Amino acid sequence: MAVDVTTLIVAIVATSVATSFLTLWYVRARIQRSSAGYQRDYRAGGGHLQTILLNNIADGVITVDPQGAIRMLNPVVERMFGYKEAEVLGRNVNILLPALRTDQNGVTEFGSRETEGVRKGGIIFQVDLTMRKATNEGPPVFVAITRDITERRQAEQRLIYLAQFDALTGLPTRSLFHNRVNDALARANRDEKLVAIMYLDLDHFKNVNDSLGHDAGDQLLKAVAQRITSCLRDVDTVSRMGGDEFSIILESIPHIDNATIVAEKILDVMQEPFHLDEHEVHVTVSIGITLYPMDDKDLSNLLKDADAAMYRVKQAGRNGYQLYGADMAENAASVKLMEAQIEHTLERGELLLHYQPRVDLLSGHISGVEALLRWQHPELGLLPTTDFLPLLERSKLIYAVDEWVLRTACMQNCSWQKAGFPSLRMTVNISPYRFRRRGLVEVVDKILKETGLPSDYLELDIPVENLVGTGKESYNATLQGLSALGVHIALADYGSGNPFISSVQRLPLDVMKIDQSFVHNASVDRDHAAIVQAIVAVARALKLKIVAEGVETKEQLELLRNYGCDMVQGFLFSKAVSSEELTQLLQEGRRFT
Repeated sequence: MAVDVTTLIVAIVATSVATSFLTLWYVRARIQRSSAGYQRDYRAGGGHLQTILLNNIADGVITVDPQGAIRMLNPVVERMFGYKEAEVLGRNVNILLPALRTDQNGVTEFGSRETEGVRKGGIIFQVDLTMRKATNEGPPVFVAITRDITERRQAEQRLIYLAQFDALTGLPTRSLFHNRVNDALARANRDEKLVAIMYLDLDHFKNVNDSLGHDAGDQLLKAVAQRITSCLRDVDTVSRMGGDEFSIILESIPHIDNATIVAEKILDVMQEPFHLDEHEVHVTVSIGITLYPMDDKDLSNLLKDADAAMYRVKQAGRNGYQLYGADMAENAASVKLMEAQIEHTLERGELLLHYQPRVDLLSGHISGVEALLRWQHPELGLLPTTDFLPLLERSKLIYAVDEWVLRTACMQNCSWQKAGFPSLRMTVNISPYRFRRRGLVEVVDKILKETGLPSDYLELDIPVENLVGTGKESYNATLQGLSALGVHIALADYGSGNPFISSVQRLPLDVMKIDQSFVHNASVDRDHAAIVQAIVAVARALKLKIVAEGVETKEQLELLRNYGCDMVQGFLFSKAVSSEELTQLLQEGRRFT
């Protein structure tokens, strides 16, 4: 249906908001000349003005005659398609817009749509096209308003990609994971196969971010993603769920063993250190596994089951895998409740410290105490640290709790000194997150000054995992700063990690603690006894004092005494007790005979 020029201009305004008034004015002028037989009838000065407009309008403008031949185009079209006007005048418009339909009556498609344009040389690109027909006392004129939308389409594709794939690792995101797992469950149901869903969480990932920075953390996540992928088949899917959490779909597996084999492969490939620039980092993972349809048939329940199994690994010490069991359902619910409750423990005064005496084997007297965190849960009663530490570490509260523990322990030690008891060294455990975070030296210095405790009576436990796996510069400065304050440093859990003497020999350490897992069996197992003896030899070589934890029997005590341990702590002498109970022990002058 033909319309006059004015109506055409209004229509173009309605369909192309970005087209300027000057563009429309210019189009109208050219249409009027085209309708008059394409005569170049410039009025005085008009040609110059129209040339200015021609060179500055934003959209491409093409006019076509009733036979589909190009009669005019502006410089935008020349730049967009790569042709000079002289190269295409008189040729069919399909050379530029191949999808535009024409017949003996001219163009047959009108309106606005996205289509393909063809540049000189055959390159295809995306075009936003508005096509109209007009008459102006002459033969009909067809006008095409074109805009290159390649960048817009690329941006749209990028947005679609980012919605489905993680920008850092290139792995599927949570939304795509849900789509794929639904498809996998449907196929498994049809083929009578199993699907394993695995949740993976990096252990102590905050250490890397806090000590080496987020760039190093990003490098680590990309490297971890590559290692996990290397353990899977092409039909399997690994996705990043967010942060340091990953999920895996093992599709159409015949037996449960297929899932455990993959879990063991992943744990194995994680044993090799990661090299992040000049840093060497060791990372472990905790893996929870659930199976469809054995554990459940509902996807949301399966995901909860996998998370519950992963958390069980965290509770058991990390660096392992766990298959979901029916007994975890109730535990998972209680975990969610505890996660909500733990955020308010400090403000409600539910956290407290118990103290375990450390006994000097030469004198038999209490020479120090270790502060151990406890949670007086309103419903579950007194909980040891092992029952809630993984939750606390996943909470923002971990930093505030660490400082509260340090301040409370220092105040308690000052209280015992003011009461006239023999001076004791207070040992405080520092979480990996607090140790790796900047400002620990300043925090310790501030608390010592606030409480008035001499630094010689404070000892900080630094777990082996803090000193193995990252570049020395990431922790050496902190240790040197603490040592400069006069604070003693104990290397905790020695024997449970993989430290080399070279990793610790130049650090300002004072004490080496033997992990209780080796102490427990040292009196009945030759291998464990040999390990304890070797640890003592290492400590002696480094001129460190030696503390054995978890001493529960006289046989263990005598063995440790014979090997040359300096101090012990454990149930044989006393469990961890409240400050009031420890005060009573000090008043009694209790000692090993």
